[in-house]
Amino acid sequence: MGHGMTKLNLSLTDDRFVSRGSIQNLEIPLSSLRYFCVSPVYNQVNTYDAELIVAWDEGGKTKSKKLYVRQTDQSFQDFIGALQQKRPDASLLHLNPKEAQKQMGVTSTNKLAWIIGLAIVAVIVLIAVIAIVMSASSS
Repeated sequence: MGHGMTKLNLSLTDDRFVSRGSIQNLEIPLSSLRYFCVSPVYNQVNTYDAELIVAWDEGGKTKSKKLYVRQTDQSFQDFIGALQQKRPDASLLHLNPKEAQKQMGVTSTNKLAWIIGLAIVAVIVLIAVIAIVMSASSS
């Protein structure tokens, strides 16, 4: 079973979750999969409309990855249904996406964008304050 998008191919084998894409490839043993959920996102380019978020155990640590998908595609619906059938205990599809991400311990893309934006503003303000202090001390 596979799900093909412009540059992403998701598939399930008997014992693995496989993601092949242009940026990063994942191959996760299904037994290591802890959680998965789907979270809608707004994308002006309209190449995807959601994130498939997976969390798994690897080497004693929990790792997670967000994969941009087209939730409305039937092939994705088939894929997510098959994944849910293989690992119903890992599925957080029944939860609100924010609650699911909180349980998984991942930051939502929207929240991350706000954090980055605020950090950039803080750096600009800090630079401005330093410039003002240095200007005042040299006068």
